[in-house]
Amino acid sequence: MTETLDLAGLIRAGDRIAWSGVAMEPLGLLEILAGQLDRLPPNVSALLNISITEGINADALTKALKVIALGGSVTNRRYRDSGGFDILPANYSMLPELVRTGALRLDVLCLQVASSENGYNLSLMVDYLADALSSARVVTAEVNDQLPVTYGDTNVAKHDVDHVIHVSRPLPEIASRPARGPEREIGRHVSRLIRDGDTLEVGLGFLPDAILQCLHDKHDLGIHSGTIGDRVAELAEAGIVTNAKKPVDTGKCVTATLLGTSKLYRWAHKNKQLEVRSPRYTHDIAVHAQIPNLVGINSVLELDLTGQFNSETVGGRHVGVIGGQSDFMRGAIRSPGGRNIVVLEATARKGTISRIVPRLSDGVVTAARAEADIIVTEYGIAELRGRTLQERARALIAVAHPDFHHQLQDALENGLV
Repeated sequence: MTETLDLAGLIRAGDRIAWSGVAMEPLGLLEILAGQLDRLPPNVSALLNISITEGINADALTKALKVIALGGSVTNRRYRDSGGFDILPANYSMLPELVRTGALRLDVLCLQVASSENGYNLSLMVDYLADALSSARVVTAEVNDQLPVTYGDTNVAKHDVDHVIHVSRPLPEIASRPARGPEREIGRHVSRLIRDGDTLEVGLGFLPDAILQCLHDKHDLGIHSGTIGDRVAELAEAGIVTNAKKPVDTGKCVTATLLGTSKLYRWAHKNKQLEVRSPRYTHDIAVHAQIPNLVGINSVLELDLTGQFNSETVGGRHVGVIGGQSDFMRGAIRSPGGRNIVVLEATARKGTISRIVPRLSDGVVTAARAEADIIVTEYGIAELRGRTLQERARALIAVAHPDFHHQLQDALENGLV
């Protein structure tokens, strides 16, 4: 870092601070903020996206201001464990408009950006902070010379940034690994549902990775997703992802966020076959409806016998996030020939707990049963679209772990569904 900044001096009483998440956390600015927490004025809050790094001392931050988070994923759990945080429950598609209208006020922005010939570049992530650039009172940015420059909704004019620091820092990396056990079986089942020419939305994690590993026999796949990782870059380089069949964004992968390793980041740099777009576009079901054969693939924490699921809490503790799952579930159904696929391992805690349950244990419904379509576990595929509650329950029992069939069948017969 070559400059220091009196960040606390820019913040007023009652302000809300927000910074980029995932691979784009501005660690230099957060380091400055951490050293100035004792000078913050009263009633300051911070809005967090998903954090994947230590970022800032969670105990110190929760003592100095109110923490609001989109969910409890990854290292966001540190803030929950340090005295709690408040949750903003919103589909990802809603956030840009909430910011634009002022319903979600953001006063001080902390960004990480690349330098480009047009000013600055949002690089690996376009989120709701882009909609706050014109309305926030203060915009700070750290310019990292190791960030790739990407195309899409990524340009930031220099006049939109008030204060700049310069850093040179390697990007956080999340590496893929070969699929294991149930992941492999789920990947094989899902690969049977993917047709040549389909456009995929697929998130991050071991299950999505396992699915992408099973698609090397496909042709002309497309990508329109909220997030992509290394496996998408590998499929593109292998000529399997071509985006040739997409009537919109033909020839281009579209995503709002990239997270992977240096291999992905090198592939993304000035790649004209990639566009990093705002959630206004990537998560818009009206856009999804224009993409034939859009297949949404999302993993969940818990699923009940009617087809509704919870991706947010376990045992009353926030460990996940709403994100864009409902957006893509609705959008895939709106797509001509589209399907939405929910994937989950049948059990948790080394096989002692069924993830398919009669009723959701925390009463938290991330997506309604009316949006359910295809459910896949390592035990097979359950088709729910057009089926009654009784038919759905029987289909889901068939793909649950055999050790829990009797328990689930009893629940069905006793009217718990």
